[in-house]
Formats: sequence, structure tokens, C-alpha cells
Amino acid sequence: MLKRKMFVVLLFVLFAAALAFGMFQAPRFFAAASAPLSNLVLPAAAANASQPAQELAAGGAAAAPQAGSDPLAGSDPLAGSDPLIQSYAAKFVCTEPLPPGAYYYGLNAPLLHQASEVIVHNPNDFPVVVYRKSVRASDLGAAASAPGAWTAMTIGKDYAVRITCDDVAKMLTGNPAATFAGTYGIGVTVEGYVVLGVGPQTVVGNTLTRYAALDVTAEYTRGSEFVKKDIAYQPWWWWWWWPLPWRLGYAYERIVPIQDAVHNIDCRDLLYTALLQDAVGISDAGQMAQTIQALNIGRSIDPTNVGSLTIDTTQPALVALIGRCNKLDLAHADIDYVLVSNKSPNDPDPRSGGNPVVARAPWIPGRWYDLPVVVPQNIATDLDKFMVNWQTSQWIAAGAPAANVSAAMVYYFPYWCGWGNWWPWWNSGSCTDIAVGNAESLDVEVINPLRVFMTAWPPVP
Repeated sequence: MLKRKMFVVLLFVLFAAALAFGMFQAPRFFAAASAPLSNLVLPAAAANASQPAQELAAGGAAAAPQAGSDPLAGSDPLAGSDPLIQSYAAKFVCTEPLPPGAYYYGLNAPLLHQASEVIVHNPNDFPVVVYRKSVRASDLGAAASAPGAWTAMTIGKDYAVRITCDDVAKMLTGNPAATFAGTYGIGVTVEGYVVLGVGPQTVVGNTLTRYAALDVTAEYTRGSEFVKKDIAYQPWWWWWWWPLPWRLGYAYERIVPIQDAVHNIDCRDLLYTALLQDAVGISDAGQMAQTIQALNIGRSIDPTNVGSLTIDTTQPALVALIGRCNKLDLAHADIDYVLVSNKSPNDPDPRSGGNPVVARAPWIPGRWYDLPVVVPQNIATDLDKFMVNWQTSQWIAAGAPAANVSAAMVYYFPYWCGWGNWWPWWNSGSCTDIAVGNAESLDVEVINPLRVFMTAWPPVP
């Protein structure tokens, strides 16, 4: 019985001792647990850390942590592991459009403008060393593009910097003079990420090493500016192989006799009858015969058979384009017209035959075409010259020798609305502005950091 009582007393003493020890340690435990995170400051990095190459954005330089040091040593259960940094990744998308006032003669004018800007603000009361690089995204299955190299910069306290598409090109190429348009060209879209890495910061005059948060936003703009015109035209030429009684491509007014004033009057027939009389006066018999034949072929070309015209089978023709036909009196009609041909200098001379020069135009003379074309805004545009340049480029793109095309286009005669500015009676199709674009959108995105383990930090010695 006595032994049982002594055992109970011993248990009580041990319990009392354990309780007293716990009450003594509890305040220290709860004080540590309730301490604010701001008081959990990392120890300073090793002394004599080398200063990295920096870009001074503003406000002076800040010392970088020593390369290879562990910022978490002595304060984290993962002491001895890889350094922990804050990584900000902002997407960029860049497309450079045609410069203002530039003309484009291709099929798809690069008008879209896409730009990205990354704005970085240092809200801390000490300068912060930031490492930046660009990474270009490659198409799935395509050869990967190597990321740009890390570059250090220092942002002064309460200062901000802006990273543009030109800066992206500099970071991707390593060329400090690079521009986006100069590197990737017009109409090329490049996408990827601007990456900012922020490691532990050593504050001047303080032995503590701190992490520094940044304000990072990405801005995306997208827009275009253009005028799109819709031009209906009919391609012809004012070329011929020998002298004619008329100047091709030039407007004339002619008074012709009316043979039958009772029935329907065919203005084209009246005009061609008069033109054939002119052709009879050509002194060279061979040239006269070929001219009369060309007029008769041109007489047969009218809106009812334009769709059947082909570039290979149509013989040389002289075609009268009539702008207006008025009846002056019972015996006379007043006809305004222009005489054109369906052949260029690249076609063989009908007097000697032979094969045409290998420079077939990508259009058929006499057929009607519609050209939706883009021209710059707010500048004076010579539309006739623009059409000639546009069709010259398309003809060369189709495989024709540039020298032959340039020689032939001197005699090109597009029958379109612009000639109405010379002769008010000209009925030559339409020329209309069908679209005008001048708009831009802006999107802003806040970039939040991720904690990333690195094998070594800083990344630049």
C-alpha cells in the first residue's frame, strides 16, 4: 500500500515539473509565431560581392548579391538549396506596319500595328538591381529560338522604366543599336516574353539583405490606318507599230454624217465608218491593209463579247472608246472618243509575224477588272501613277522580265475613272473610297511575380 502511494506521488511530481517547463517556454513560442513577416529579414550576403555591369535607370547604383551565395542560408529549413528569386514574365507581341506615307504594291498590305510596352516601377525606398531578358516563342514543331542573354539594370527608388518592342529586339539579338523593324522587317509578328528577375538586395549602409517587390504592368496597343479605294478599270495600250492618222490614248471630238435619221442610230458604227475612211489615206499599202483589219476587229469588240476575249487569240485591234454621242441635227452626230489598242511592245509586229516576247501581262485587254487598293492617308497620291506601279509589280511578280515590263508599261492605258478629271464626258467606270481605317485599342495587364529557384544568382558575373 505504501509503495502504491509513493508511486502516485512520484507521478504527480513529474507532471508538475513538465507543466512548469511548458509555461516557461510558451511566451517565446507564441512571440515568434506572431512576429510580422517584415521582421523576418535575411542575413547579408558575403562581403566583397562584385558589382555587376548595370544600366543606371535612375537614382544611383545598388550593390548586387555575391554570385553563387545562398540568400536563404541560416534563415530557411532549405538552407543550402538553389537561390530563390522573384520572376516577372510579361508577354509581348510586336508587328511593325508600313511607315506613314509609304506605298505597298503587294496583294496583302501590312497595315496592322501591334506594340507591347512593359512598365516597371520600383516602389521601395532603395535602388533595386533587376535582371532582364527576352524570350521569343517559336511555333510548335519549328526550330526553337534561343533566349536572349540576361542584362542587369538598376532602378532608383520610386523611379520607373519602359521596355518597348525596339528593346525586345536589342535583348533578343544582343545588339544595342537594333530596332524591331530593322531586325524583323515590315508585317512580321514576333511574340514571346519579357522576363525580369529580382533577387535578394543588399541595401547600402545596412547589413541586412532584403527581397524587393516591383510594380510591373504590360500595355498592348493594336491598330491600323489606311484608305481603301475600289477602282473599276479596263486595261488597254496606246502602242502601235507604225504611224497612224490618230494619236492613240488621246481624246477627240468628231462630227460624223448620219446616213439614216429615221431608224436607230449606231454611234460606234458611224465612228468606225469615219475612221476607215481615214485609214484609206495611209500611203503604205501594207500598213493601210493592216490598219483597216485592226479597225474591223476593234469594231467587233463591244460589251457583248468582252468576256470571250483572250490574250492569245485576239488579233491586233484598234478599239474606239466612246465617251459621248450627241445628235446635232438630222444629218450630223457629235462623238467624243479615244482610240486605243489591245497590243503592247511585247507582241509581234503583224506585218512580219514572229513570236511574242516572253512577257505576257497578267490581264486581258478589254476586260473589266476591279482593283481594291490601299493607299496612305493624309497625303497626295497620284492614282494613275500608283495603278501603273502596282500593276508593274504584279506583272514582274508573275515572272516577266523587269526590263520588258518597264518598256511596255510606258504605253499602258488603264481606262478608269481618273480620266474623267481630264474630259468631263468620260464614262469610264467607278472610283470609290470603300473603307477608311484609323483606330487603336489599348489593353493593360498587371504582371504578378512567381518565386523561382535558380541554380545561381546573379546570372551575370
